[in-house]
Amino acid sequence: MLRAYAGAAARAPRWYARAVPDPPPPIAPDLVAELTALAEAVAARPDHADLAARLEWLIDTLILRDQLPASFRRLADKITGGERSVVRLATFRDKYAIASPEIDCAARIPLCGARCCSFEVTLSAQDVAERSVPFDVMRPYALPRRDGRCTCMDDAGACTIYDHRPGACRAYDCRHDARVWIDFEARIPAPRR
Repeated sequence: MLRAYAGAAARAPRWYARAVPDPPPPIAPDLVAELTALAEAVAARPDHADLAARLEWLIDTLILRDQLPASFRRLADKITGGERSVVRLATFRDKYAIASPEIDCAARIPLCGARCCSFEVTLSAQDVAERSVPFDVMRPYALPRRDGRCTCMDDAGACTIYDHRPGACRAYDCRHDARVWIDFEARIPAPRR
């Protein structure tokens, strides 16, 4: 039976062997040593967030390609202090084309307390390119928050960047969100958590 199998393998088409790409070669020991030294140097710097994110990406890529063993993930953890670098961008192509729901926010803020302004909001590439919407440098690209609230809110609860607000804010409809309303029409807000 082994002989029959071996014969069948020998008769396999030649293109089959070429269809599966060769695995990438392992990284040379001198480059592994250089990568390790670089990771330690970056980890020692107090202003390393941008370099750490790039080096973390490089290490992850080399691990995924099987050019570095998974144990090298510890190098990235050493650089980032165990926190994974995450960059998120919303996928709105044109935030100005998004139709906002017809809600009189100003009349409802005294009831709901602008709870939507406590939600996590991720910016789009358009928001970042326009430079009219702030973002949190430590959590790119999220609207910055202070005391659990969006920093773009004024003391009365109004949005200070309303004309340039992100697509997520434009598209959000609180009318059926149980975090905000028990009954939107009856103007009964949900309890605060």
